Amino acid sequence: MYFIEKYFWVFSVFLLPVLYIMVATVFYLVFYVWKKNEYSVNKIQAGPLSRLQFRRELAYGFISLVIFAITGFVVFLLYRYRISVIYFDINSYGFFYFFLSIILLIFFHDMYFYWTHRLLHLPGWYQQVHSIHHLSSNPSPFTSLSFHPVESVIQALVLPLMVVIIPAHPFAIFFFLIYMVYKNVRGHAGFEFTTSSRRGSTWNKVHSYSIHHNLHHLHGRGNYGLYFTIWDRMMKTLRKDG
Repeated sequence: MYFIEKYFWVFSVFLLPVLYIMVATVFYLVFYVWKKNEYSVNKIQAGPLSRLQFRRELAYGFISLVIFAITGFVVFLLYRYRISVIYFDINSYGFFYFFLSIILLIFFHDMYFYWTHRLLHLPGWYQQVHSIHHLSSNPSPFTSLSFHPVESVIQALVLPLMVVIIPAHPFAIFFFLIYMVYKNVRGHAGFEFTTSSRRGSTWNKVHSYSIHHNLHHLHGRGNYGLYFTIWDRMMKTLRKDG
């Protein structure tokens, strides 16, 4: 555990950018290169990824990764100067809380994302900031990183906010980040493998699937959630065509 604490700044700065690069690249290579014909039936919107969209997403994605890295360093500084509630000894809170903290991080982020996403769709915010993300009406794995710098800052700020509110072990943050990156990339990948009947089952209704966010990109409204449909259902912003 000493090793992790000693190099926590490396974990803070590089983990999120590296995860995004790895997961987005794997999704792209599998669905758009190696298995594109095999999985074409699962493509939500027809049409290939254009070179213009690909280059634009990589350019904005690079800026987002830099912002995420800087935000990660802020997380380290919050820990370094004892402003955060990050802890390294699991026994401080116990194993039950360790797993509970992962769930708390996920639900907190889902709430944060929903309301900041709604903010970014307000007049002014949308035209000046969020419209960059919506240039990709038929999203790809790299759309998950394609933000205006202001939006990247807004979305990245959730990490410093969480670590000063929710006590979390670095491994809990690590598992949360894996889940976050996977869901975000999958939601933008452009493919859906779950049938409508399965998505409509009692348990699965609360989950946000790829088609939910894809429809948001296609129509530009509704389905504002990230991990779940809970806030969309409560605020009556869930689209009926997903």
